[in-house]
Amino acid sequence: MGALLGVLWFLALGGARALDPTYLEWLGWGDWAQHVLGWWFFREAPWGFPLGRTPGYMAPLTTTVGFTDSNPWLALAFKPFSGWLPRDFQFIGLWLASCLALQGFMGVKLMALFTPRAAHQLLGAALFVLAPVLVFRFEHDTLCAHWMLTALLWLHLRPLMDARSAWRTLGGVLLVNVLAAGVHPYLMVMVFALSTALLVSMTWQERLLTRRQAGLAFLGGTLMLGGLFFAFGYVGQGVRGAAHGFGAYSSDMLTLINPMTWSRVLPALPTRKDQYEGFGYLGTGVLVLGAFLGRPSVWWAEVRAWARAHRPLLVAVGLLTLLALSTTLTFGGVIVLSVRKLTDVFMPVLGMFRSSGRFIWPLHYLVLTGILALVLWRWRARPAVLTGILLGAVVIQVVDTEELWTQRRFRPAPWPRLGAPEWAQVDSSYRHVVLYPPYIHDSKLPCTQNTFRRDDYVRWGDLAYRKGLSTNSGYVARINERHVEQSCEALVADVAQGRLSSDTLYVVDTPKLGLFQGLGEQVTCGTVDGFNVCVAARDGRFREALLKSSNRAQRPLP
Repeated sequence: MGALLGVLWFLALGGARALDPTYLEWLGWGDWAQHVLGWWFFREAPWGFPLGRTPGYMAPLTTTVGFTDSNPWLALAFKPFSGWLPRDFQFIGLWLASCLALQGFMGVKLMALFTPRAAHQLLGAALFVLAPVLVFRFEHDTLCAHWMLTALLWLHLRPLMDARSAWRTLGGVLLVNVLAAGVHPYLMVMVFALSTALLVSMTWQERLLTRRQAGLAFLGGTLMLGGLFFAFGYVGQGVRGAAHGFGAYSSDMLTLINPMTWSRVLPALPTRKDQYEGFGYLGTGVLVLGAFLGRPSVWWAEVRAWARAHRPLLVAVGLLTLLALSTTLTFGGVIVLSVRKLTDVFMPVLGMFRSSGRFIWPLHYLVLTGILALVLWRWRARPAVLTGILLGAVVIQVVDTEELWTQRRFRPAPWPRLGAPEWAQVDSSYRHVVLYPPYIHDSKLPCTQNTFRRDDYVRWGDLAYRKGLSTNSGYVARINERHVEQSCEALVADVAQGRLSSDTLYVVDTPKLGLFQGLGEQVTCGTVDGFNVCVAARDGRFREALLKSSNRAQRPLP
């Protein structure tokens, strides 16, 4: 029933069409297009190392489905069936629905620790499903596996009887960590931190494991996860974090009560420009629920007792919260403390997590769990009243979720696809699509500067995928700037010296078109779908189509 709540919420938000794996008309905006292209190029690529390697995407650079945020585990699972899957197959809709379903499932498991009543368990789980921080991340689908965090909270809070149950719990912990390692690095860090806290608790608080056993468990798990990170190509590829962004994409100290634009009735509190990454709003229904706790003197003793019993968990969540707040602490958008100069020495590590505001999620779910647990405890003697309180909170949370009424996450967004008939003439004699200059998202190198629009790389990536070609442009989470510079400068030198390949479609930025036209009869250029396209081939159907398009463009108006 908890899982069903998640699916129903997904449908209510407008996700029914997204469950069709061949439907692309909602994915043509934001990061989704990047994720789809990464998966498409991987499904066509030969098996290689690192796992998820996509040599045809952004060639000659080497990247993986991990760096395109294309959900490595799912990509690997579907790849063997690629020959039977539809050409336009995508799994983002199915993944988002499953994340909400698993969130509802784990929400029930967590609430069962505090109440035996099924109705109360489901109503509490509904608030986990309705968590604003979850739906807020829909456009970055791999970050929506919040059920992993809920699962870790459940593993922390459920009682352990003996060493055998502790080892079984560690097996579940390892499974969640392995899954997180192949979904997204940010989730992996959060899950690993909570897992380490649980291991500490088992060893020093509950004394279910010896220090030697805990050390071996930690070492074995760490080595396994490190091996997975290496296998997926997250390390060993020479990429570096963008340290310049750390501290900007952070959380504000008021984030748990700041709806930003999420509430229809509560005003947004001030934040700095990029602090949307640190969005942590509990929801209007949850804030109202907190009012039913009564005076702190009633429940503070319970909180203190619980805190003493779960110190390692609180320490882990506290450290993640500090990372979310970053080195520039803000209160209502106003900087109250900056320790950036003191932490510059750590920037090579911290820079890998420039969107540090995401680390607020464990605190969000811990506070949500705490409020629900205290309300269940406070009103345990009056179950009918408790049902009404929880139901009221759920209704308020639903009604005040603006996303339910706007359905922005699933708004129509046509997939960027080139439609001119000339593309039908591109045959097997062509092997590459090269944008000149290359479009490398977020690259600041001079030789990559161009006037292409942001979604143009999607159009050419889509054409390359459907024609079995490679493309030199794209969008990945991390890039090796040195490799980008080398390949870009080599391309510039080839064009300057007229060394064009006959198996390549050159898509030329208008300010650079003169470089190709200056090569004379060596190249044929034309305009197709509003883009300047040049080829060095001496014959072929596509070259003839380009000549015709060029003649049409040069023909004087009557």
